[in-house]
Amino acid sequence: VPEQAVHTSLLSGLLSHIGLKDTEKNEYVGARNAKFAIFPGSALFKKQPRFVMSAELVETSRLWARVNARVEPEWIEPLAQHLLKHTYSEPHWEKDQAAVMAYERVTLYGVPIIAQRKVNFGRIDQEASRDLFIRNALVEGDWRTHHQFFHDNRKLLGEVEELEHRARRRDILVDDETLFDFYDQRIPEHIVSGAHFDSW
Repeated sequence: VPEQAVHTSLLSGLLSHIGLKDTEKNEYVGARNAKFAIFPGSALFKKQPRFVMSAELVETSRLWARVNARVEPEWIEPLAQHLLKHTYSEPHWEKDQAAVMAYERVTLYGVPIIAQRKVNFGRIDQEASRDLFIRNALVEGDWRTHHQFFHDNRKLLGEVEELEHRARRRDILVDDETLFDFYDQRIPEHIVSGAHFDSW
């Protein structure tokens, strides 16, 4: 039986006994911010892995982890789906993806399993993604698309900007909020990316 199969089967019952190495303090941060160290008699004491699971946490002079095994964060995620906490940050428009992306942080009992993973934000917050899509792709023109209306609008906006410059006036071109409202009234609520717009 492969080592990983044995470790993952044990891990399913020891999810609250995992730890992430804190390299500055030479200890592990475990569930609910518990700090522990690998017991000196453990086989992992000299070569400590980044993630560890421990069958036994014993408190003497400090909290010691005994009977330990190295684990990988990708083993933890499928086993702990019902216990994981997901947080998202920095939603932003990505021209190459033609979608709103964000960074996901996944924790188990406060232990970061995944520190920063890029995910499609349209599945998480449809309203915010739609606003960012309209504002960045359609209003600001940060989108590569085959739609003729888009290219015609960009060309017309360029001509009006040039006309404003030559006439030394700033009141001909509509502002970004007016353009946003124009698209907002016409585009259905489920359109949150370039792919959604193309299929509409």
